[in-house]
Amino acid sequence: MEGKEAIVGRILSDAQQKAETRKAEAAARAENARDEARRKAEALLTSGRAQLMRDAEETVSRRETVAGLDVRKRLLAAKREAIEAVFTRALEKTRAFGKGRYLAVLDALLEAYAEDGDAVQLSKYAPVDGRELAASKVFLAKKLVFRDADGDFEGGLRLYNAVSERDLSFRAILEARRFELEREIVQALFPSEK
Repeated sequence: MEGKEAIVGRILSDAQQKAETRKAEAAARAENARDEARRKAEALLTSGRAQLMRDAEETVSRRETVAGLDVRKRLLAAKREAIEAVFTRALEKTRAFGKGRYLAVLDALLEAYAEDGDAVQLSKYAPVDGRELAASKVFLAKKLVFRDADGDFEGGLRLYNAVSERDLSFRAILEARRFELEREIVQALFPSEK
């Protein structure tokens, strides 16, 4: 029996050795799997952090762009207000001309734009009257006709004939030259910009 016991003992010993070998292999595989899972988790965390950083950088970049646009928009609005203030002030100054200068400006307008026989309407805000205008050399030379002095426009005059009406009010003259004048105003007010 001893032979049987020795065989059974060897079988048990071999089985125990195989079990311990398999247990060690399983533990090693489990350790490798745990290490691999840890590496993957760390990689995911790292890539997640990287993605979060990229998202945050994109958000900051977009907000900086929007803020820059807002600043430029507000600056442009302030410049538009400044330009508009210059035009308003220019119109106020033309309405404040004294009689002599006012007549000189009207004579220049009549010389440049009036046709023989045109009817002339003065602004009701003009510091001169129809008699003073009708006495000018240009008025007489072009045989102009005084229509009235009750034009509801801010200074200057209007010319009428059978086929047309010319608005030579100070506002219309400023508006007609607005594009050109705006460039000059911008260069004067904001010399560092082109």
